Amino acid sequence: MSMARQHAARVRSHLLLVACFLGVSLSAGPLTAQNNSDALPTDPLAGKQVFAEKGCNQCHAIWGEGGTLGPDLGKAGVWDSVMQLAGVLWNHSPEMIEKMRERRMSRPVISSAEMAQLAAFLYFLDYFDAPGDAVRGKLLFSEKGCVKCHTLGDERAHAGPALDSYKHLASPLFLARAMWRHGPPMANKMAEMKVARPELRGTDLADIHSYIQSASAEGSIEKVYMVPGSPARGKAVFAEKGCVKCHAIRGSGGHIGPDLAAKGLHRSVTEIAGLMWNHEPAMWARMQELGIPLPAFSDQEISDLIAYLFFLQYFDPPGDVARGRELYIDKGCVLCHYAPRGAEKRFAPDLSTSAALGSPVELSSAMWNHAPTMEAQIRERGLPWPRFQGDDVRDLVEYLRSLKPSEP
Repeated sequence: MSMARQHAARVRSHLLLVACFLGVSLSAGPLTAQNNSDALPTDPLAGKQVFAEKGCNQCHAIWGEGGTLGPDLGKAGVWDSVMQLAGVLWNHSPEMIEKMRERRMSRPVISSAEMAQLAAFLYFLDYFDAPGDAVRGKLLFSEKGCVKCHTLGDERAHAGPALDSYKHLASPLFLARAMWRHGPPMANKMAEMKVARPELRGTDLADIHSYIQSASAEGSIEKVYMVPGSPARGKAVFAEKGCVKCHAIRGSGGHIGPDLAAKGLHRSVTEIAGLMWNHEPAMWARMQELGIPLPAFSDQEISDLIAYLFFLQYFDPPGDVARGRELYIDKGCVLCHYAPRGAEKRFAPDLSTSAALGSPVELSSAMWNHAPTMEAQIRERGLPWPRFQGDDVRDLVEYLRSLKPSEP
């Protein structure tokens, strides 16, 4: 078996990928975004069906499963918001159109409801951690001081419980929930034993979890899986458990802790769990000072909460009008489209009147569906295809919105 296939097999064995590719559904109802394209999704995995029905898997793979004509979309770092996705799809449209034309493949039309599902699914792919490294996890188990309190295998019990029972719990989220639930007594015991509280970074938690599974003395027991969380339900958990009293989301909420929608918090599931662990002592102290009880989370609630935190960057904040105006000129939009207020009319429509500007999902759908028409027109006129990087689409949209006449 090739190294690529071995890696794909390891990835498919992981809980979240099993849930994804075996079609686990998070809710009996439809995706929230089917009714409101700007709503957080209830079931981010629902877009897997759209991915297949629209033939995306004929050209693209996800972690080695699917076509090889285009890039593997399971790789991280492609885009960080819906508008960035719109830009990525747009940038690659000429090449996609040409390859589909060569192979006589029809380019699918994607409605806004379908784009809402597809965008959520593709965004959710970065949430999944690849299986941890058990060798590195063993080193971390010792270096981080876990070994001073916990045992595995045939070792004699220490200050804390043996962790062998976590072998059959197939997601690091179970470990994260236990660390939160038992956090205060763990902190007290570490202080009593003068054990420094470890900081968890990157894949640390995933690697430690992988080591626990490999070193456990527990026999063969059927795995227990934790279904990936629902961002829509996680938003409710965030409010119900009182997180909103200390943390704001884009300025709305408490200001005791940091605003959790800040850039740079787009992390994987175990990275978010690690950040929660790192900041727990400060959170507990502040909660005790304010008389706020420590919230308890069920397995589903912790999963939903972390999914919500992961999706905080999904929708963009407002863009920069001045930069958007520069992009409108620099990217050549002005050569084809015209704006109101006396500008000369050109062959393409006035973008500032487009209904798609009202929703990032509507915009992504419109840009995808319009690309073949524009590709033909640009090719006919010998113009370069405009390409977008980073927050270009967000800023361009903000400029176009500023041109729309105010309501009387």
